[in-house]
Amino acid sequence: MESCWRSRTLRVARWGVFSALSVIGSFFPFPSPVGTIAFDSFPGYLAALYFGALDGAIICGVGHLATAIVHGFPLGFWHFPITLGMAAVGAIIGIVHKIISRSWGFAPATAAGIVTNTALFPLAVPVMGWLGALLLVPFLAVASTFNGILAILIFIAIRRRKILVEG
Repeated sequence: MESCWRSRTLRVARWGVFSALSVIGSFFPFPSPVGTIAFDSFPGYLAALYFGALDGAIICGVGHLATAIVHGFPLGFWHFPITLGMAAVGAIIGIVHKIISRSWGFAPATAAGIVTNTALFPLAVPVMGWLGALLLVPFLAVASTFNGILAILIFIAIRRRKILVEG
């Protein structure tokens, strides 16, 4: 019974640490038409790669919500569906990485996350219109790629050294 509580405690603590990293990343936005494209996703991508789909989903969702709060909800209510979309991005990365568990499985998993993240652009249509939402695509793709590359680099370094505690 005690190990069950220890495992849950470690997971919640992990969520707190990675969510805090997402909040910090939200203060480093990419130049874009909306201010909510930032370095908030890389902790979620990293958590998905290292700990799995649930951790990745929670951290990516919290990361987007934190960024929306920090930047004043420029897309209004639509940040809530985007938060769910970002949670799906984290889950997809974790699921694909688990399915392709070879040594380089992190690359297609991260690529799937980048594509899914970029594909969320229609969620901005009600606020920005189709043209405005389509203009977001290159910004989303570049930012998600940078977030993904940073997560991969840290994942490789951690995997080599076995730094994080798995619980």
